[in-house]
Amino acid sequence: MHMKRLTFVALSVLLLLSLAAPALAQGPILDAAKAYFAEGTKNIKADALYENLHDGDTTNDPFILDTRKAEDFAKAHIPGAVNMSVATIFTAQGLAQLPMDKDIVVICYTGQTSSQVTAALRMLGYKAYNLLYGMPGWALIEGVVAYPFSADQSKGYEVSKEPAALSGSYSLPKPLGETVAAAAEAYFSKGTKNIKADALYENLHDGDATNDPVILDLRKAEDYALGHIPGAVNVPVGKLFTPETLAMLPPDRQIVTYCYTGQTSSQATAALNMLGYDAYSLLFGMPAWAMVEGVSAGPFDASKSMGYAVEGTAAAPAALPTTGGVVLWPALAALGAAAVGAGLALRRR
Repeated sequence: MHMKRLTFVALSVLLLLSLAAPALAQGPILDAAKAYFAEGTKNIKADALYENLHDGDTTNDPFILDTRKAEDFAKAHIPGAVNMSVATIFTAQGLAQLPMDKDIVVICYTGQTSSQVTAALRMLGYKAYNLLYGMPGWALIEGVVAYPFSADQSKGYEVSKEPAALSGSYSLPKPLGETVAAAAEAYFSKGTKNIKADALYENLHDGDATNDPVILDLRKAEDYALGHIPGAVNVPVGKLFTPETLAMLPPDRQIVTYCYTGQTSSQATAALNMLGYDAYSLLFGMPAWAMVEGVSAGPFDASKSMGYAVEGTAAAPAALPTTGGVVLWPALAALGAAAVGAGLALRRR
C-alpha cells in the first residue's frame, strides 16, 4: 500500500510538472512581453527622426536599421542606414552588430515588418523604435515595389457594433524557444505573419465556422464601439500579455490581431508567435477592412510623406558598430529581403 501511494504521488507530481512546463517555459518571454507592452509600443515619426539627425549633435544619432530588400535599399535609403534582412537580425551574429547603448530605428516598406522587429528587439532589451509608416513616411521612392495603404484600397466590408468577449480557460502553448533570443530567431527565420483583409473575409464567410480565427481588436474601446470586425474582441494591447488574458486564448486556433494601421498589431503578433500562438496581423489595420467614420486614427496617405533626402549605395555604405561580431556586407546583401508573409491565408480544416 505504501509503495502504491508513493507511485501515485510520483505520477501526480510528474503530471503537474508536465502541465506546468509550458507556463514555466513562457516565463522569460512572457515577462519581456508584459513589461514592454504595458508601457505602450515604441514608434517614431519621420520628422522627429529627421530633427534628431540634424540637431548638430552626432552623439545622439540612432542606429538606423533598414530591413527592406537589398535592391530597394540600393535605390534609396535614409542616409547612414544599415541594411539587414529580418532573418539575419535575430541570429547571434546579427544581434551582436546592434548597439545596446543607443536608440535603434527600424525601417521597412510600410511599418508592418519593422513593427514586428521592434517588438522583438525591445523584448531583448534594445532601445528600438519603429519608423511610423516605414520608408514612405520619410520619402516616397519611385520604383520601390511596396507602397503604403491608402483609403481608396479599403474593402468596405461590414462592421458590427455588437461587443464580443473571450471565454474559456486554456493552458499556455509551448513557446518557440526557451529564451527571448531563441524564440525571436525561430519566428523571424521563417518570415513574419500577416493576413490581408480579403483573405480574412473569405475565411469568415466560407461556411465553416470551425476554422474561424479568434480576432483581437487592439484599438481604443470608444473606437471599437463605433464599428469593428464582426466577432472581434476588444483587448487593449497593454493588457494582452498577462497570464489571465492569454489563458483565454485557445492555443489550437489561429489569432488575427488588428489596430488602426497594422503597426501596433504587428508588434503584438510578433510577441504572440514567440509565445507559441499562431497569430497574424491584419495588414494596414481596420481601414483595410472598412473605413469607420469618427475613428480617432486613420491610414497613411501620400501627403503625410515628408519627402526628405535619401541616398543610394553608390555612396559609401554606413559602417556597422563594433559591438561583438563581424558581418560581411556581401553576405548581408545576398540574404536580401525580409520575408513579410503578406497575404498568408488562414488554415483550412
